[in-house]
Amino acid sequence: MSGLDLLSIYASDSEDDEIDDNSKPNENSKRLPLPESIVAWKGVPHHEEVYDDPLQHEGRVRSFKHERGNWATLLYINYEPCEVMLSWMLLVMEEMPVKCNIFSEQCHISITKTLILKFHWIESFVEEIKKLCEQTDQFTLELLNVRAYINEEKTRTFFGIECDDCKGVLSHLVKNINNFLAEYNLPSFYEDCSYHISFLWCLGNEFEVLNSHTHSLTAKLNQFLVEHAEARYIHVTKIHLKIGNKLYAFKLR
Repeated sequence: MSGLDLLSIYASDSEDDEIDDNSKPNENSKRLPLPESIVAWKGVPHHEEVYDDPLQHEGRVRSFKHERGNWATLLYINYEPCEVMLSWMLLVMEEMPVKCNIFSEQCHISITKTLILKFHWIESFVEEIKKLCEQTDQFTLELLNVRAYINEEKTRTFFGIECDDCKGVLSHLVKNINNFLAEYNLPSFYEDCSYHISFLWCLGNEFEVLNSHTHSLTAKLNQFLVEHAEARYIHVTKIHLKIGNKLYAFKLR
């Protein structure tokens, strides 16, 4: 509703309060004209619906519709591949029989599903995640093998490098996060979860195609890690949280 509409309603309500039903309007009284600056006001939509255009996202389709007050939320471990690892990923992409795209700088290890967070939950949610991280030791993940994955909607297929939670620290953290999510009636992480770095993706359900290459790619990955031992381990010192367009990074102790 525009400012002008609000002023009109206010004027109407005020007149109703002041008019005596048994009296006649004063013919000499005149309503003051609205200032030109107010007359020129235009209403501004409080919320505009956002339309998902797959053409602007390399054909990707959003898993859920934009809705006012809902914030897409994800907890993850950031992973920046070193130069030699990125080169290996690009070689894999070139060998694939289907068109694939590389994540490159967007590589990460998810530790929650994509959640829908209400605006009024954000402050307490952030504080609770920060507290959990402060109580969790830093830990190390080891790169193991290549696996194929597909999202729940079966609209995209992925190659991921599976990671081993060497001392179980990550599993303990995820368990605590799941308990916390239950308080908000939010879905927990996958029961049979596989911590992995997604590095290639393609549109549609190409699981069988990608899965047929995992054995040979695992052998190539293991050979690569023998030659580049520095790339085998990921030392995790922070957990990242993305809520809408806001990014948070919480240090582990």
